[in-house]
Amino acid sequence: MSVSQSTVVDEPMRKNRGMKARIEWIDIAKGMGIVLVSFGHLRNGDGQSVWLPALDVLVSAIYLFHMPLFYFLGGLTFGRRGGFKAFLIRKIKTLLVPYYIFSLYFLAKPIAILLIPSMRATFQTNHNYDLAHQFVDVLVMGNGLWFLMAFFVAEIMMYGLVSITKNNHAILTVVSVALILISFAVNGFIGKLPIPFQLWKGVEITGFMALGYVLREWLKSLEQHRLTAYIVICFTFFCFLAWCIFSKSVSLTLDCLVRLLSAITGIFCCIFLAIEIKQCGILAYIGKASLVFYSLNALTLNISKLVVFRLLHLNVASCDFAIQFCIGLVVTGLSLLILFFENLFVQKYMPWSIGRSKAHRSRRVLGAEK
Repeated sequence: MSVSQSTVVDEPMRKNRGMKARIEWIDIAKGMGIVLVSFGHLRNGDGQSVWLPALDVLVSAIYLFHMPLFYFLGGLTFGRRGGFKAFLIRKIKTLLVPYYIFSLYFLAKPIAILLIPSMRATFQTNHNYDLAHQFVDVLVMGNGLWFLMAFFVAEIMMYGLVSITKNNHAILTVVSVALILISFAVNGFIGKLPIPFQLWKGVEITGFMALGYVLREWLKSLEQHRLTAYIVICFTFFCFLAWCIFSKSVSLTLDCLVRLLSAITGIFCCIFLAIEIKQCGILAYIGKASLVFYSLNALTLNISKLVVFRLLHLNVASCDFAIQFCIGLVVTGLSLLILFFENLFVQKYMPWSIGRSKAHRSRRVLGAEK
């Protein structure tokens, strides 16, 4: 566990001495987020819906909240234990090192083109695969596994924000909403700012993290018997907001607020559902291994799409929504299965790549055997 979750809800009894208890529903919510990320990656890297075009609107709706869900969950588990130096070292190991290790995948195409120039026509879409450009894009701009880089930045910003505000929740709430709206507004009116190391994206993430940090005590006190009603209300409101966004029925000035509300309602829908579920071994496992599942997601989805659409020659682009949705679930399920084995490999042979030592792994195994 990267950050102690005992600050979120009352810590249950520890079955194993010296082992920190995890909050099951947080892992389940992370697992849901990974499933949504996998489903969203059914699109091509440049955003084209080539294989399953009927799912385009659904995927766009998922994109309204699936990454903010991870930002918000980061606020639920945020802690400053050990002081800034220990905090910084921990985040470098668990976010920055994995970014540079697993983002090497994004350099594979330009290197392949450099070695085999005839492959340029195969790879080239709307993306610049020039080797120098790609190296700067991945190593400096942070556009490989951008989430890990941006989340690292947000964690540092969050540490400073909580320290400066002296943990004042009223101030944190105002600042969090302001950061998100400013980020959305700049992206809407100006576009993506070319700032290195995902510093600008870190501003948006910090906003959602601060919101999660402020609301974690409220989530702790939720009444279980009302969760179903909360889920229905949030889902209905989210669908309405998504319709407003996609139908372009709101002005550009209100668009930022509507997108913020859609992200929040989507987040709450997933979290309420995770709390309602209580226990789900598969989703909890994915949530616990979310770092590996996210880091290798794009690569694995490409493998799954290659198997289903290229090797099996399955062409359903002209089929109706129901068929394409089912195929999308199959491809997503296949990728998650492959990710399961990839995670086992990383945990056993490359624990250093996700900020864990072999000693850490040994403690987990001994704890499981007791």
